[in-house]
Amino acid sequence: MPRILCISPSDILLSTRQLLLESDGHAVESIQRLPQIHSLHEQQKFDLAVVGHDFAGDEKRRIAHAINTRFRGLPILEMCHHSPEIPGADFILSNSPGDLLVAIRDVLAGRRVRGFPG
Repeated sequence: MPRILCISPSDILLSTRQLLLESDGHAVESIQRLPQIHSLHEQQKFDLAVVGHDFAGDEKRRIAHAINTRFRGLPILEMCHHSPEIPGADFILSNSPGDLLVAIRDVLAGRRVRGFPG
């Protein structure tokens, strides 16, 4: 069962994404803030981090840096409205739950997602 670290400042979006991902067979750890990344145990294993579209660009970059520092090599899938903010990360320009699931499957399978999944 793939383990996903899901990050969003919105309670509603976080719970909705968690339900969506769990119903698709993923184990999900949901967090809302950057300091929570630092409190995660380095021994925890994740297969992917999903950073929600509802963060400002500078906050997304700080979150990505913390993920890269704490969990080296962990792929990041950035959700964004207009353009990506996290250098080198996979990204989707969609709010669609279906697109998110396809993008997650693509990244977990080792395929790059650059704007739209599939």
